[in-house]
Amino acid sequence: MEMNRVLVLQKTLDGEITVAYAASILGISERHAYRLKAKLKTLGPAGLAHGNRGRKPAHALSDVLCQKVVQLAQTKYRGCNYTFLSELLREHEGICLSPASVGRILKAAGILSPRKHRPHKPHCRRPRKPQLGMLVQIDGSHHDWLEGRGPSLVLLLAIDDATGRILSALFWPAEDFEGYCRLLYQLITKHGIPLAIYSDRHTLFFSPKEKLEHLTLEEQLLGEKRSLTQIGRILRDLGIQHIPAYSPQAKGRIERSFETLQQRLVIELRLAGASSLEEANAVLPGFIERYNEKFAVPPAETVSAFRPIPSHLRLEYIFSWKEYRTLNPGYTIHFLGNTYKVLNPKGAPFIPLRSVVEVIKPLDGALCVAWQGNIYGLKVFPENAKSNLENNRPAMAQEKSAGLTPSIPRRPAANHPWRNPWKPRRPNYTTSLTESQMCFT
Repeated sequence: MEMNRVLVLQKTLDGEITVAYAASILGISERHAYRLKAKLKTLGPAGLAHGNRGRKPAHALSDVLCQKVVQLAQTKYRGCNYTFLSELLREHEGICLSPASVGRILKAAGILSPRKHRPHKPHCRRPRKPQLGMLVQIDGSHHDWLEGRGPSLVLLLAIDDATGRILSALFWPAEDFEGYCRLLYQLITKHGIPLAIYSDRHTLFFSPKEKLEHLTLEEQLLGEKRSLTQIGRILRDLGIQHIPAYSPQAKGRIERSFETLQQRLVIELRLAGASSLEEANAVLPGFIERYNEKFAVPPAETVSAFRPIPSHLRLEYIFSWKEYRTLNPGYTIHFLGNTYKVLNPKGAPFIPLRSVVEVIKPLDGALCVAWQGNIYGLKVFPENAKSNLENNRPAMAQEKSAGLTPSIPRRPAANHPWRNPWKPRRPNYTTSLTESQMCFT
């Protein structure tokens, strides 16, 4: 381009063409053509170059700043994408750079963004729910959150479908019943009872035994169509609809949230120096507040669908492990390999023997038994109680007559008539000679 200018303007100096014709050929104004002709005449071809060529722009970033950004991206903030690194530099280092500038500096140093931009796949997206609390998605993410500084943790998360807000989050050693139980308890006590829960088909949520013959009598009387897990029973007691997801794409909002958290939360945990379960959970409240301010969207309707907790519900008994047991003679039950004696509180009715009781194991409480709306305490039955039972029969009979303890059935002896067969014995026919026959022989 500049060589063409030199050739055309040189012809104007030689008088071969006019300046107006040269301006039309070069696509510039006639005034600018006279200016270039004068520079070529006085300075030669070098005069046609721009005056700022080879000079660093006044607004360009300094080399020291670029080197510092590259160093921080490789050490303290390693693994960040360009946008998140720009936010961290502004917040912690006082370096105000746009994500485009950060990307330009790192690309020049050969550092590419860890986030891979895959080609867009067309699919039918499900519209968001219109109200906050209409649908809550829950799931767990197995990831090296502490980057080897501590134990392996799982992030349990509950987000709102309408807004994308993180409603509750919890780090836990494994994806188990207690972890999800604490997550749901945190969600309900903080926001209320949602209308529906959306989860995958993990066996914690949906039992593989879906046939009718696997249902207990209590579940059949309640009209259940499939066997409930402990989490499913909690959701049923709270009146929450449980919706299964048949693919990760179906609950894509929480999956995309995990992708963002695996990029941002890992850095936050590293900057906080978290190396244990307690320290990791301490970082979550502040991070969730910043996350919701940046990524949450307003709902289509301002009215919340979260329901208040009814006053008659006792959450400590709902969020617990429950199983059914039969009350044995001696007022005892067997649970988790131990024998427990049921303690009858004052004013509570006696439980008839062979009754089916509900054993309740709270997360943070003592083991107890429920029967017809009454709560009974439990005491571990000693190992030698069976041998002492025979020695204490007279005292227990006296207590029985006074109505203080339930009766204990007496076991019949080995030679008791009740143990004899009811059919008469058949005679023993033999072929040997009788005594009279032997005398005549």
